[in-house]
Amino acid sequence: MTSNYGWPGAVALNRLAWGGDVLVAPINFLMGFPNFLLRVCALLLELVRARRAARWLLRRHLGFPTKVQAALTARIKADLLALPVDGAEISDPFLRRVAAAAEEPITIYVQTRNVAADITAGTLAAIVGIVAFSQFTPGSISTGAAIAQAFAREQAVAEFVLGETAGRLFYAMFPVQPSPTVIVATLLAVMITIAVVAAFSGFVHDPLQARTGIHRRRLTQLLEAIETATGPAVDKAYRPKDVFFGRVYDFVDWLKGWLSFW
Repeated sequence: MTSNYGWPGAVALNRLAWGGDVLVAPINFLMGFPNFLLRVCALLLELVRARRAARWLLRRHLGFPTKVQAALTARIKADLLALPVDGAEISDPFLRRVAAAAEEPITIYVQTRNVAADITAGTLAAIVGIVAFSQFTPGSISTGAAIAQAFAREQAVAEFVLGETAGRLFYAMFPVQPSPTVIVATLLAVMITIAVVAAFSGFVHDPLQARTGIHRRRLTQLLEAIETATGPAVDKAYRPKDVFFGRVYDFVDWLKGWLSFW
């Protein structure tokens, strides 16, 4: 299965994002934080032993399914679990139990790929910010803020009554704030761009995670969760920690972005 995440496999898998996945990418990107809140609520419910409600929340996912997710789900079932993916009826009782137990963990596993995509897109945004603006911009808000401020500064410099040279000196000491219209337009444009980049980021993060063993570890945890789910009782829901680690990036982005406007 990890061969699907290497360079040839990653190309074959992630090129499926072209088309419908690109159209829904901005919406799925915006659903990242609401989905994170659902996971936090599920964790809190688990802590108070409301396991049924917690697992119900874990099965909820805001946004649209993608062709990449569907292809990955099919590959996991066929290559990792040797289950049919063409809708054929399973005659073996054990395989039927495995198929039923695997549905929820596989769905959660596939959804966690969004976190890796967001981190990859955020890292690329940070590189752009450092090169273009000499700022750390790990996401859409901080990058949008940097671009909006650069646009407002260049516009103010061009309109400065004493010329551009004097304008650059003046606005270096007294920074100009962009208008709300510029801020909103820039943030929307940057969010859409980063969302589209995230849709194709598997070309980068899948081979890297395959080489470092991260994919193998996650697949091992998935198999353990499926094995546990086939038992008579499930004490704890399958909840990958990647979702929580990935949102740290978002927090830094929001903090850096909004503070830049003050």
